[in-house]
Amino acid sequence: MDELAAVKASQAGERDAFGILIDKHYKNIYRYAYHCTGNHQDADDICQETFLRAYNRIGQLKNVNCFREWIYTIASNLSRRRIKKIKLNKNYVAFSSDSFNQRQDDKNVHPFDNITKSEKASIIQNHLKEMSERLRMVTVLVLMEDLAQKEAAKILNRSEPSISRDVNDAKAWLQSRLQNLI
Repeated sequence: MDELAAVKASQAGERDAFGILIDKHYKNIYRYAYHCTGNHQDADDICQETFLRAYNRIGQLKNVNCFREWIYTIASNLSRRRIKKIKLNKNYVAFSSDSFNQRQDDKNVHPFDNITKSEKASIIQNHLKEMSERLRMVTVLVLMEDLAQKEAAKILNRSEPSISRDVNDAKAWLQSRLQNLI
């Protein structure tokens, strides 16, 4: 069953059809929530709440072709609320700059070559938490989740030009902070 048929069947009350939608979108919504909050527990909670709300309100979805935008909108709203409730500094794994600097003894080696994949992810995640909420959500949707700017504008209830400006600002912001690593 394709997504459109699953949405229509879900609106008709077929639970199995909604399961197809969950299977299709769960990983992306979880990843989005994680990048917004920086915490696996919060991401899991947001993801579960997103699909629960979507299930309970699937009948209210007017344009069945926009399920993906709709589910991201729900996740965005829940992520914003969660971000306001938590102090992000306590939820991120701190990266030790001392251990990073010790590995840079060999000047011929690119700095990112000397660190593990999880350390790279931690560095990027730490920089994401320093971004404003506005830039972080745009960065995750457009640069990490690869959504079109038009979709991100609908999800975040903003104009396309403002999303475009934020994408450019986010790229510049990240480049300035990661320039010693790339």
